[in-house]
Amino acid sequence: MKIIITESSRDRLVLKWLNREFGDLTMVVKGSTTYYVDEDRKPLFMYYQNSKNKSVYIIYERIWVFFESIFGLNYSDSEAIVKVWLEETYNLRGLTPYSNHEMKLPKLEETYNLR
Repeated sequence: MKIIITESSRDRLVLKWLNREFGDLTMVVKGSTTYYVDEDRKPLFMYYQNSKNKSVYIIYERIWVFFESIFGLNYSDSEAIVKVWLEETYNLRGLTPYSNHEMKLPKLEETYNLR
């Protein structure tokens, strides 16, 4: 029996995975930056308050890499799913998610004492 995963069922599966893995993050505000951190105080995503660009930066190693390697999602599909997840789970509307390869967790943790 061959199982066919449609985009809508795949999207629901990814949203379910996101909520299971990261559905209980804690908001931490440091200056004009808002971080969402896990139980180990490691950040998963962040955005700048009062920023005109309305971007939310997703730490690549924590989410985006799984979307690509495990779920086989391309960038635009990943972006769309994360946008829905942020709206539904964290009531963050009007932000555009970006994968952030540049943001390194150790530097963030040391700089903002998020360990």
